[in-house]
Amino acid sequence: MRKATMHYVLDAIEGLVLLALVVSGFTLWFALPEGSEPDKTVIFDRQTWVQLHRWLAVALLIFFSTHIITHWTWIAYMTKSYFRKWKKE
Repeated sequence: MRKATMHYVLDAIEGLVLLALVVSGFTLWFALPEGSEPDKTVIFDRQTWVQLHRWLAVALLIFFSTHIITHWTWIAYMTKSYFRKWKKE
């Protein structure tokens, strides 16, 4: 797999996980706030949404870490180049 394709797929998955995390967060915040009726459901009950939200956060952390690792060479290069420019001024 080409490096660009791998980065695209990784970024797309990371974006989808982030979107799902936002949806679950807003569902917990607005539709199923803490102390809401125990039998109230929005597709799932509150406890299931909490578990889904937590696992999505773990998945996002894993994908974000992988993103940083795969871009580490670029990050190091850009950081060095900015410090060189800053040092010259």
